[in-house]
Amino acid sequence: MRVITLIALLLVLFMGVTYGVFCATGEEPVDMKGQVVGVCYPNSQNDTNSIKAVLVQGTMTDNNKTMNISVKISEETVIMEKIDGQRFNSSFENLQPGQTVEIRFTGPFLQSYPPQTTARQIIILK
Repeated sequence: MRVITLIALLLVLFMGVTYGVFCATGEEPVDMKGQVVGVCYPNSQNDTNSIKAVLVQGTMTDNNKTMNISVKISEETVIMEKIDGQRFNSSFENLQPGQTVEIRFTGPFLQSYPPQTTARQIIILK
């Protein structure tokens, strides 16, 4: 009985260490890495055009395909800056053409040219 208890305890400890290491070092992979080509600001005089978006040219990480994507920024989109490995909160106003960004998408892609989707997270790389 003691051997079974010891094996169970060691298994639980191993799982805990593995989970801890993954949480400390593991990070969800990005969907795309590329450069901001353009920024679409909402029109303050026209309520029908309140969309914030960026056009990004980059590489999709799942298939290494280079493409342009129009990325909408919603109220739920988290925008951050990564400087020397540390992340800081940022905002849509800090997105500029020429910046390198990492993007995680949410929702479906619209079949248009360029394809359109919404960002869950945008990380501006400094």
